[in-house]
Amino acid sequence: MSGQEKQARWRIEADAQACMGTGICAGVAPHRFQVVDGRSTPSTEEFPPDDAVWDAVESCPMEALRVRDTVSGEVLDLS
Repeated sequence: MSGQEKQARWRIEADAQACMGTGICAGVAPHRFQVVDGRSTPSTEEFPPDDAVWDAVESCPMEALRVRDTVSGEVLDLS
């Protein structure tokens, strides 16, 4: 792992309007997501890069989740 990867920090953004509350994200990455009042909610503000988060974002049927790099402010592209 390079020095940049060690310093990278991510933030999850969940679109409450688009979220159906299926809980798939919480099932895939329970350490990063929880379902509160029928909507996905990130369980931590910022965190180091995490492959389980990618899987959870890709699994969202409503595409209601995004991951943002907290240093650059850019939304990360899964492709």
